[in-house]
This record gives sequence, C-alpha cells and structure tokens, in this order.
Amino acid sequence: MSTLLDLPRFIEETPAPGSITADRSATQAAVVFDHVGKVFCGRTGTHTALANVRFDVARGEVFGIIGRSGAGKSTLLRLVNGLEKSSSGAVRVNGVSVGELDERALVGLRRRIGMVFQQFNLLSARTVRENIALPLRIAGAPKTAIDAKVDALLELVGLSAKHNAYPASLSGGQKQRVGIARALVHDPDILLCDEATSALDPETTQSILALLRDINRRLGLTIVLITHEMEVIREVCDTVAVLERGEVAETGPVWRVFGDPQHDATRALLRTLVHDLPADLSARVRPLNDMPRGDAQILLDVRFTGANGEPDLGGLAQALGAEGGKVNFVHGGIDRIQGHAQGRLVVTAQLKATAQDEKSVRAQIATLVDSARRYANHVEVLGYV
Repeated sequence: MSTLLDLPRFIEETPAPGSITADRSATQAAVVFDHVGKVFCGRTGTHTALANVRFDVARGEVFGIIGRSGAGKSTLLRLVNGLEKSSSGAVRVNGVSVGELDERALVGLRRRIGMVFQQFNLLSARTVRENIALPLRIAGAPKTAIDAKVDALLELVGLSAKHNAYPASLSGGQKQRVGIARALVHDPDILLCDEATSALDPETTQSILALLRDINRRLGLTIVLITHEMEVIREVCDTVAVLERGEVAETGPVWRVFGDPQHDATRALLRTLVHDLPADLSARVRPLNDMPRGDAQILLDVRFTGANGEPDLGGLAQALGAEGGKVNFVHGGIDRIQGHAQGRLVVTAQLKATAQDEKSVRAQIATLVDSARRYANHVEVLGYV
C-alpha cells in the first residue's frame, strides 16, 4: 500500500486572485505572530483578547500554547486559519500574511491547515470511512483516489478495523482518531489542535498524544496545539508559549520553561506538576527562629532546572553529610523532559549537636546551603523538623 506521503494531492495549488505565493523554504517559520493584537467590540464595549503577541512557530515542530481560561488561546489559533482577523500586527503562514487574503485565497489556505477539535465534530449518520472522505468528496476528488487516501489514513491512525463503524459505537479516543485522520486528508502543512485531549480520560489522552507525536515525526508536520493542561505540553511539545490575559508571559523550549519558569502565570500552571510537601511533612515543619539548639534537622528545598546535566545526588548527599550528619531525601523526584533531567527534592540535613548558640547554628545552615548549591540550581531553607 502507498504511504500517506506517496499519495497525490487533490487540491490545485495555483495561486488564486488576491492570494500571495507562499514561501515554504526550510528556514522559513511555519507561523509568525508579529505584534498581533485582537480587539472584540460588543454592546458593552471593547474587549482586548490579544495584545502585542510575538513569537514564531518553527517548521516541523510541535508548538504548545497554554494559558488559563480567557487567556486568548482559542482566538490566537483562529487567527492562523483566518477564522478571525487580527486588529493589529500580522499573522503569517508559510510567509503569507493571512490578513491580506481574500475569501477565495482563504479557502485555499484552510485546505493547507488541518484542524482537530475538542468535541470531534463527526457526522453521526456517516461511517468512519465516510467522515474521513467527506472533505475529499466536497473537493471533487475521484473515488479511486479517495479510497486510497482514506485507507492510508485509517492505517495511520489505527482504525482500519473500524472503517464501517458509526461514531455512536466508538470510544472518545477512537472518535478523536477519526477527527485527526479527517484533518489530514488534504495533506496539510500545519495541524491545529484545539484542546484535542481535554474531553478524554488520562489513558486515552496518552494514546492520542503519542499518535500526534508519531504523525509529527513521520510526516514532518507542524503541529500547533492549545491546552490548559501542562501534562499535555510536557508529553508532546517541543516549544511552549504561556499566555496570560492576552499577552505572552514567556516562551521557550519546554524543558527550560518547566525547569526554570520566569513568570507567575507559568508557575501557577505548573503547580499541578510540582512535588508539593505532603500534609504530614508540612505539619512538622517549623520556622528557623523557633529552632531548638543542638539536635535538629534542617529542611532544604533543592531544585534542578536541567541546565547543568545529570543531577549528582550522591555528591549532594556527601556534601550535606560532610561532618557526619544524617542526610535524608524525604520527598520529590526527578523527571526527564527533552533529554534534560530536572525536578525538586526535599532533603533533611542534620546539624551538629555542638551548635548551641544562634550564631553557630546560622553558620552551619549557611554552610549546608552553600554545599547544596554546588550540586543544584536553586536551594531554599524551608525550616526545621
């Protein structure tokens, strides 16, 4: 069977009147947001949905856009395929300014941009095969070519055995696979995913994310997805932009943004992934100014951003216990994101019993912190236990 890449394109790419010829060179960004603003006007006044948004989506990457509800994520996505028009600035797709296209040229652009929706949007009275084939039938493709393309897409998304099933008999994950296959029928350059996994359970979400990553790698497809789930960004994206109230709070490689977030909005979104202190340990933590002299354990929050290679936990333990004090790793963990090891560990380190005065205690604590900083990116004293 022919692969998806071998199959013919069905839509003529002759520029329509009012269109601008695209530049698809390898170095050209797939999508450029150039000082983009969007203002909605209503009966109650104006609402600024986006303000001065600036970033590029590189060709062939999986780019995640994340933010809380109302941050402007969906508006930003709709600017890419021309469903909304920017109030200021420009959105360029393959070098083409979307805002300068007429209606006929927009139709051509949208055929080069696939769209996957949160609620699947399948036709209940049509089979899986018919749902996937529908855009090609509308475009007037010949039946033999449609059959070949649909067969290849069914194989790609793992639904060959379900080709004659109706949506009502499918699971949520299977419905989304149909939606993904349908979005690929015109061999798009870019795939937009609008909260594509938020209606799915965790296990199904993982399978859909694995499929998207596989499609990205096999087809070289640029994927732009919006989500409110940091787990989705971590699993599938190369780069992330964090939106907050219509503005870009920060952007960068996923490992760097996760390992060392610079904005409060990012830290808030990451809170669900951070190894916070469990209740039993938190209840035992006391402030340093109440610490008794002598036998006490300092609680250190030790963080690794992934910027300095593999964490040397053995060296950290040896440095904190250099004077013979007991060292325990009591909470936290290390994750790997894009080949970078990062995470948070909560460590207890024993003070020497000979430390009887406050000055001596403070000096010991300072020494412990300095020792930990040789092995970690951030170190904070949480108190004592």
